[in-house]
Amino acid sequence: MKRGILSRQAVGAVAALAMVVTMGCSKNDDVAAPAATGRYSNGFFIVNEGWFGHETGNLFFYDRSADSLVPNVYTKENPDKSLGKVSATLQYTAIYENKLYMVVKAGGPLVVCDANTLKETGRMEAMPGNDGHSFLGINSNTGLLGTGSGVYLLGLAPLAVNAKLQNVTGYVGNMVKAGNNVYIASRDSGLVVINAGDYGFVKRVKGVNMGPVTGIDGNVWVTADSNLIRINSATLNTDTVKLPIKTYSGWGAWRSTSMAVSTSENAVFIVRNGSFSGGREIYKYVNSNKTSVDKPFITLPEGEYSYGAAVGYDGRHNELIVTTVNGQFTGDINRVHFYNAATGELKKTLTYTGWYFPAMTVFH
Repeated sequence: MKRGILSRQAVGAVAALAMVVTMGCSKNDDVAAPAATGRYSNGFFIVNEGWFGHETGNLFFYDRSADSLVPNVYTKENPDKSLGKVSATLQYTAIYENKLYMVVKAGGPLVVCDANTLKETGRMEAMPGNDGHSFLGINSNTGLLGTGSGVYLLGLAPLAVNAKLQNVTGYVGNMVKAGNNVYIASRDSGLVVINAGDYGFVKRVKGVNMGPVTGIDGNVWVTADSNLIRINSATLNTDTVKLPIKTYSGWGAWRSTSMAVSTSENAVFIVRNGSFSGGREIYKYVNSNKTSVDKPFITLPEGEYSYGAAVGYDGRHNELIVTTVNGQFTGDINRVHFYNAATGELKKTLTYTGWYFPAMTVFH
């Protein structure tokens, strides 16, 4: 078991334990959070991979009402359930139509919960090839399941794997829907674009390292080596911006992409990772302003490194949420930084200790 802030028994007894170390400025009082409709509505989730071979992954929840971080909330709300064996990794989570889909990599299950209460509503114990990676909702009845062996149609009510898509093969990562198409990251093929209606092949963009993510204007962003590429979701034409850094994929030990987009301005954030290690710089490209990437937008504090996707955007508060550990490859001091997404100012930091390995953040 992880050596950290709470045991599972204590988590069951304490629902709102604060584990907060605050730095920088006060909370953003200018932006009012929407009214909560459930216990886990007013805040965001931190997806932790889990300590491989010791303990499964779990979710933490940042509760804005209490300004505190609540640990292991999936286990708290579902004490008789688990997220697979200790050899599996909780790598990806997405919210779609008030349902939270947790994809557990390397032999784990696909688990569905109510996004506001976290009560489990469905699960699939095994995914194709025993290696699920990502999820994308298409409509109320259908989703796509990205795996280590391609993409599968996923029935949502009831939860069931259906046909395998023939246009995408091999190791699959992030997927987004923009306009009439779905954009799928593939280790074998780069970025594959398929029609969102009949799933027919549309286009391929080779050499893609990071992405895809969808911008405020509905267009799609990816990187390829030292290039940031914007794909027009209506015409599929591309524009390229030269970056001062080289970008790397996460295929070696797949993780969600280290990119995020703003919903307050037409901007995209890119983490400067190594090929197998975390980094300390985040770049921000503002559309049509090539000089915006001349220098890092954020440099992490000394001794801290990005881990997992590392960067997420909270549109309710125009904040960039950055997760770090105290080592380039691993670490047991986990920090969650809240940055002003417009200025890069550090507003505050939360710290939690233990071998948790933060994979990504997830927002309502």
